[in-house]
Amino acid sequence: MYNPEMITILLGQQGKRVKDLAKYLSGNERQPLSNITKEGANPTAETLEKIADFFLVSIDTLFIRNEKLPEVEQVWTFDKRAEYYERAVVAKDRLIQALEFDRKIQTDMVEMQRERIMNLEDEIREMRDLLHANNIKVPRHKPTEHPIPKDAFGWEGERPTGFKEDK
Repeated sequence: MYNPEMITILLGQQGKRVKDLAKYLSGNERQPLSNITKEGANPTAETLEKIADFFLVSIDTLFIRNEKLPEVEQVWTFDKRAEYYERAVVAKDRLIQALEFDRKIQTDMVEMQRERIMNLEDEIREMRDLLHANNIKVPRHKPTEHPIPKDAFGWEGERPTGFKEDK
């Protein structure tokens, strides 16, 4: 037989709140749980499965057997709360470190790309000077005759911004 007292016992043992269970079951933390917590309640198998999943116990835990009901323990002692909050702070610090590391990598990559573009511009300038010094003419392509297909780089035949103008 289903034992609605087990919900109260499990909530106390695991330090969980009634509104968290309500939200888990129905998606609404203000949903009353009287249909599963009052004496004589008869929840559906699906509801029992969800309750067991919420508490991470087997469905059998929610039923009365011939054994005595467990006592409600005082789970959230000061030491346990301190340990819980300490773990939460450590997890938060690790997340912050990971995000800062990710931001540094992205910043470094952008800087490397800028440096590479500047080096390419220097190489192009040197090649242009060398061609000019040897009187070699290189035909220019009109934007519509560009060998790279339109918007392959997100622009349609026009020069992207940020490059130094040709001289």
